[in-house]
Amino acid sequence: MKILILGAGGVGGYFGGRLIETGADVTFQVRPARARKLAETGLVIKSSQGDAVLKVKTIEEARGSGPFDLVVLSCKAYDLDHAVGAVAPHVAAGAVVLPLLNGMRHHDDLRARFGPEQLIAGIAQIEATLSPSGEILHKSDFARIVFGSLDDYPPTERAQQVLSDFATICGSANFSSKLLDPVDQALWDKWVMIGTLAGITCLMRGATGDVMAAREGRELIEELLQEAISVATEGGYPPSADYLTNARKLLMAPGSAFMASMLRDIEKGNAIEADHIVGDMYRRAHEAGHDANVLRMVYCHLQAYEARRARGGL
Repeated sequence: MKILILGAGGVGGYFGGRLIETGADVTFQVRPARARKLAETGLVIKSSQGDAVLKVKTIEEARGSGPFDLVVLSCKAYDLDHAVGAVAPHVAAGAVVLPLLNGMRHHDDLRARFGPEQLIAGIAQIEATLSPSGEILHKSDFARIVFGSLDDYPPTERAQQVLSDFATICGSANFSSKLLDPVDQALWDKWVMIGTLAGITCLMRGATGDVMAAREGRELIEELLQEAISVATEGGYPPSADYLTNARKLLMAPGSAFMASMLRDIEKGNAIEADHIVGDMYRRAHEAGHDANVLRMVYCHLQAYEARRARGGL
């Protein structure tokens, strides 16, 4: 099985590197500067689960790269348009696409561009980032991917074989994985979690434990969580009681340093996934007539940050 991963950052680089350790045939499609860095130093992973320095294959564009069975999109949502153009030749040659993005809107975008036949779906659960020198820093003990077909588009025979082969390869890698058909509930569950986490930590510019230390912190987290739940329920995938129990433990642990990567991006003055994670959630809540006052405030806050960043005011 030949796998192409678009990007070699915290998500794509970590999972791709662990797959390479198993002997999997993995190629990274990256920008020229990243390709040069990987050629010089290799793919460097720093992790409590084991450090690694790996020689990797890279390409800078699709032309002449040969066919791939699976293309994994590990980009940020604001880079999706570029990503779609970059991998389009691979998809035209028959590759199945697996996006590991947060939220749900990108599935509609990818269907519109490629059609549903070559699209599967998944989530990555990991806390990882790139250091200034290009090393992948895995910041927790947890790394997991969940993937499968989408409920409203049963997989073709080709996509089902790719899913099966990918599950086999992942099964021997140094991370957790699960093939889940259909995968929709896991996608919605993560959106509820990441929407609440990103919303509350970005709005309050602090970790969840910092918010919990505030007089009305717990109540505000719960209010935002309920708004996110209403969106998932309207979409037909309400989170289970067990999932919400675990989510509340993570979101409401006193003293926790848990925060969204979006907050780290804000602190660095970087681009953020405001529209894809929070904006789309607010839009769906508003269109369904749900009370979404906290989501509205969070989305306005993130848009103001983006406007300030665009005018060079950071």
